[in-house]
Amino acid sequence: MKIFLSWSGLPSRTCAERLASWLRYFSDEIEPFVSSESIRKGARGLDEIKKQLDESSFGIACVTRANLGAPWITFESGALSKEVDERKGQLVPFLLEGSHDDLEAASSPLRQFQSTRAHDEEDVLNMVRTINSVLRESANRHPDNTRVDGLFRKVWPELRDALGAIDLTADTAEQALPRRSAEEILEDLTSLMREQISRITDLEQTVEALRHEQTNLPRKRSRFAGVYEEAPTPHTLSAPPLGTNTEGPA
Repeated sequence: MKIFLSWSGLPSRTCAERLASWLRYFSDEIEPFVSSESIRKGARGLDEIKKQLDESSFGIACVTRANLGAPWITFESGALSKEVDERKGQLVPFLLEGSHDDLEAASSPLRQFQSTRAHDEEDVLNMVRTINSVLRESANRHPDNTRVDGLFRKVWPELRDALGAIDLTADTAEQALPRRSAEEILEDLTSLMREQISRITDLEQTVEALRHEQTNLPRKRSRFAGVYEEAPTPHTLSAPPLGTNTEGPA
């Protein structure tokens, strides 16, 4: 199960790296991805990030007050919300400081998701339980948090102390900016929006075709399995005219 950890700024990056290392305690099947440490040497950074976004079943956005409106967080979170929805996963804003009200006040796109306060033990436990549920469901295993709950109590102090040591004042205006140019990020956001509009248009056309019982439906697409199935072509067998020899020459 791949978990994508999104960050912007030094404190957020440190949080993502600590969290990625800590989450591995709970299962060997958990594969956290943090762009600062997970991208292979020689790999093209943006290509690798897009690949990981496409394959992730769970997303965690490490949020500080300084990066609430960071374009990079917005871009990755938008892509993550699309992908995890299709995999019945979740996206969690992980708040290093403040509360969900800060997301609302900033009109952050992340405000639509249930957040987790990084320094709240029960909040973090609930996030880990959710990750465990998504993992077990994807493997067709019965939900069970018994092992997770017991392990969490043992390893929580390690994460608590690591997060408590992060200097939240380390974010400067420059560090809070995305690692790519605004033009590049806007281009990707535009592409993402066009893709969503195309999907909605295709779906609307399919519904309209079904409503009018048309036979030439749009071709099958994997993202809407069962909706875009090709309509069967009717074959009508008619009886030959009276007096017609259907058995060939005598």
